[in-house]
Amino acid sequence: MSDRPSWLNEIRNPGMYPHAVTQIQFIETHISWVILTGDWAYKLKKPVNFGFVDFSTLELRRLACLEEIRLNRRTAPRLYDGVVLLAAEPDGPRFDGEGPAIEYAVRMREFAQEDLLEHCLERHELSMSFIEELARAVAALHHQAAVATPESAYGDPVLIRDNVLNCLSPLQFPPDRSLLASQRNACQLWVHSEWNRLFETFAARRKQGWVRECHGDLHLGNLVRIEGRPVLFDCLEFNPTLRWIDVISDLAFLLMDLFHLGQDSMAWRVLNEWLEQTGDFEGLHVLKFYLIYRALVRAKVAALRAGQAEITAPEAERLQGLLANYLCLAQKMTRSFSPAIIVMHGLSGSGKTFLAKQLAASLPAIQIRSDIERKRMLGSEVAGKDSPDQDRNRLYTMEATRRTYLRLNELAETVLTAGYPVIMDAAFLRQADRTEVMAMANRCSVPCLIVSCHAPESVLRQRVVQRQKQGLDASDADANVLTAQLDGAEPLTLAEREVTVEFDTTSDQCSELLQTLLTRLGMTLTPA
Repeated sequence: MSDRPSWLNEIRNPGMYPHAVTQIQFIETHISWVILTGDWAYKLKKPVNFGFVDFSTLELRRLACLEEIRLNRRTAPRLYDGVVLLAAEPDGPRFDGEGPAIEYAVRMREFAQEDLLEHCLERHELSMSFIEELARAVAALHHQAAVATPESAYGDPVLIRDNVLNCLSPLQFPPDRSLLASQRNACQLWVHSEWNRLFETFAARRKQGWVRECHGDLHLGNLVRIEGRPVLFDCLEFNPTLRWIDVISDLAFLLMDLFHLGQDSMAWRVLNEWLEQTGDFEGLHVLKFYLIYRALVRAKVAALRAGQAEITAPEAERLQGLLANYLCLAQKMTRSFSPAIIVMHGLSGSGKTFLAKQLAASLPAIQIRSDIERKRMLGSEVAGKDSPDQDRNRLYTMEATRRTYLRLNELAETVLTAGYPVIMDAAFLRQADRTEVMAMANRCSVPCLIVSCHAPESVLRQRVVQRQKQGLDASDADANVLTAQLDGAEPLTLAEREVTVEFDTTSDQCSELLQTLLTRLGMTLTPA
């Protein structure tokens, strides 16, 4: 777009705003202008038409503003005030004026730009507990989001393919940038091949209700820390086909952004917490496809922004560098991991879950918790039949435990066939349960190791009591359960000990354990 509207020249005029102005800051993207005034922010749509977004008329921009309010009030109701008119007044343009319409804007309560998660991350201010809370917030949005109706076109496999290919079409490179052209072509070939392989999976996920009205633009620049908590804002309002998507495609944008910034451990922690909340392990089959799609989305946005007329030469060069980085990341993510099984083993309070969570983020791997899956599978069957204590007891009968371990095996096989290492986080105190896992490893032709966790009995009892007092963990094991485990645990066999790594959870040797597992499983920290 070559012509900029004349009202942009007035944005530093306090008379343009119906409230006090303490500062003026102007932010521009490829499709928006944002004006920060101190207490309030105004976001306006550029009159552009890129095909995937059409803001070419005033009415289209007004409708997009209304959609932006509706969508973002799902996750950030306190931020989004409403749609306001930029009117032509005798003294100049004014927001909330009564004259003829010049533009429409979304008015938001302003927050400190340094609280955007992309900036918090730069300052190393995001803890793993905050990252887990973020994953839960994303899962909560996906849980409440409207589900696409069967007769809609949303989530259609052909539409999925075309959205990815549309990201590649603007990425054209001159002869002196042959490496980028080669990476682009490699990604295009991979997308075609994977799309053919996953066609039925895409169709099945649509039928199963995993295509929903998501956020659509879930990267770190659209996440903010407010009063210490993560808030999702700036949903994609302008194109419903890019918003009504598979929930794991939505999550993939956040994961890809973390990978791009070198925060792999955080990405895996987000993924594992989201899976724990949603139970969508089947989505792992399409995750890599969507990760690559999201990297290509960012490459496309950089290309479009670099081509706009008002861009300076240094900014265009920066954007070209971003484009190259995202394209390189997309090609890197086409590589495969080495599937493997890690079986956690130990008594209640031995630190299995805490250790499994660390390993899952570092190896990386997908963690499956028996405490979570037991309640997901059986909780609705028993809830409310008796008193809360009796309901809980029904969850821990021998039959319920047998079904739980069968479910763990099913989920582990799902993770393996999707191409990821899996950590099976359960007590595994019975030899029969361990034998079934070994049989699965043989059937899937993947290596398997047992990580046996230990701590003195006094420490075990202290941990169990403390966990019960806090009431924050999914585990219901108490001192009585621990006593029963101590009496009934079946020792590891000689054959099992050959594939076991012992670990004292009162020590601080997790990095050594990680290296031991990598070596014995023949894994690397990055895809091969």
